Amino acid sequence: MEKSSAVIKTDTAENWAKAINYTPDKFTIIVYEFEHDVPKIKIGDGIHKLSELPFLYSKEVVAETLVL
Repeated sequence: MEKSSAVIKTDTAENWAKAINYTPDKFTIIVYEFEHDVPKIKIGDGIHKLSELPFLYSKEVVAETLVL
């Protein structure tokens, strides 16, 4: 198994939107600065551009987990 370490990068959503050609390395954790107290996080896979990666934790996910 390949060993790796995680890198955490954080910035505003506005600045991440400008990084149109940025492809995060595998296991790079991208944190969008908190907007309305809700974190938005993506994890790089070394293949897809940042804009193509799904959010792992977002307002929509929080809302879905609160519905009983």
